[in-house]
Amino acid sequence: MSQMQRNIANGGTVDGGSPRVTVLIPAYNRADLLPTAVTSVQAQTEGRWRCIVIDDGSTDDTRAVATRFAQRDERIEVLALSENRGLGNALQAGLERVKTPYFVILDSDDWFSPDAISRCLNKMEQADDDVSLVCADGVYWVQAEDGSLHRDRVQKGRAFADKYEFFCYGPNLVPRFLRTEAVRAVGGFENDPAGHGRYLEDKLLLLKLIAHGRFAYVEQELYNIRQHAHNMTHPSDRARFQAIKRQMYERMMREWGDEYEIEWEEHPEGWLDVKTLHPRRRS
Repeated sequence: MSQMQRNIANGGTVDGGSPRVTVLIPAYNRADLLPTAVTSVQAQTEGRWRCIVIDDGSTDDTRAVATRFAQRDERIEVLALSENRGLGNALQAGLERVKTPYFVILDSDDWFSPDAISRCLNKMEQADDDVSLVCADGVYWVQAEDGSLHRDRVQKGRAFADKYEFFCYGPNLVPRFLRTEAVRAVGGFENDPAGHGRYLEDKLLLLKLIAHGRFAYVEQELYNIRQHAHNMTHPSDRARFQAIKRQMYERMMREWGDEYEIEWEEHPEGWLDVKTLHPRRRS
């Protein structure tokens, strides 16, 4: 009997306990890739989870694919949005249904390593209450035209000495394993004036969280990131991303007391990051 079958036979958990974690999988037109994401959740060594697949108004068979998984596994449910709202707004809709003390985000074209939930859960439950997020290392996989995957590189996660160190950190943290109460306390996934809940929604949430607590890190490869043609940002969109990022970060700096001036740097491929922070001179 497989681990997945044992989980289902035990009423949705390995040890019969109540779910501790909800996996949120926002999906828009991902009928082809969604099964890999969901199957990686079912294969977890930790069985105390629920999974909500959020169909963000897809026009393909994403909803049907998710529904078939839900019909076979009672731990999985489908939240079908009537129209496309964007990633941040879809996650906020999913957050409203979370009943567990923790939740973790899984992009619909990515997948977990088998012990991702157990490692992050153990780290979180051993941490102090001011730890709002657990992250780990992520492995990038390049998808070729024939669908085969080739391991590319590892993105190391980390903890941070303070909020300003995270402010200057460019990459996305993965997985984003979050304390539900802390996320709700900072307003959840905001439909902000800059990105309107469609751009940089994850970074905005983490900037709000780091201002009130700490992040913890598991030094292990727990998350797999698929690089393919449909998740690459087109060069024509980069100017928009740059403008949104500037507005968002300048807003957060003001909310933090406006103690530093931001020096930006643009990568050769067009991405914008914080190079350093300069203390403002006070008159």
